[in-house]
Amino acid sequence: MLHNVYLKSLRDSKKSIIYYSIGTIALGLYVTLFYPTIRDSTGLTDFLEQLPEAMLAFIGDADTYTTPEGFLNAEVFGFMGPMIFGVFAIIAGAGAIAGEEESHSLDQLLANPVSRKQVLLQKAGALLTGLFALSIALWIGIIGGSKIAGFGLSLIGTTQAIFSLYILGITLGLIALAIGASTGKKSLAGGFAASVAIIGFLLDTFLSVVDALDPLRFISVFYYFNGNDVIINGINPVHCITMVCTAAIALVIAIWQFEKRDLAN
Repeated sequence: MLHNVYLKSLRDSKKSIIYYSIGTIALGLYVTLFYPTIRDSTGLTDFLEQLPEAMLAFIGDADTYTTPEGFLNAEVFGFMGPMIFGVFAIIAGAGAIAGEEESHSLDQLLANPVSRKQVLLQKAGALLTGLFALSIALWIGIIGGSKIAGFGLSLIGTTQAIFSLYILGITLGLIALAIGASTGKKSLAGGFAASVAIIGFLLDTFLSVVDALDPLRFISVFYYFNGNDVIINGINPVHCITMVCTAAIALVIAIWQFEKRDLAN
């Protein structure tokens, strides 16, 4: 009889975790090994300062772009890192309950001596473990790459930025899990969580360009993830707590809805 849904979920997602982790290490290595080329480029800062504000919104602060932390902030934590973590988390969260329900394997799972709440919590735990593996992989890639490339990098700032990225992934993953557990529809869960991520990214990106969007920054998950450039300025406790609370609310909703809902046959 199955008693440990957590280990089963990790076993089922083992290949996905491994492949994503390899890709995340490769991202960290690629960006850090490429950085010396940017650092040694003459006149790059002056060129960046002449770019339109709309383009600078994607690149970040021109004055810090040629520093290790500024470059990583733009190239890893500005887009690629959130994309990898977000895609992994949303796919895993959407499929945790809704995926098994649509494949008609959830009823077999629940036939074992384990409650719905325990099933959901253990699947959520597997999601968090998978994201933690990606976080370790990214840390290894970035720190290892910086050592190979021969430049100094703030270990505290890098760790804090990866931790904030980890919390972002948890938040998006648990939102997808909550929608999937509430509706039993994997596509709806994935689409809703992806919309939260995409809208949040666009809002956060253009906040510095379009003044009319400034009041909307509080609804962007990306604002709380890296609105203060964590790798440069350190983590903002209020922003971090906000993301954690959002994830916790999503988990509570997931448990509540999953326990009271009639499952599809």
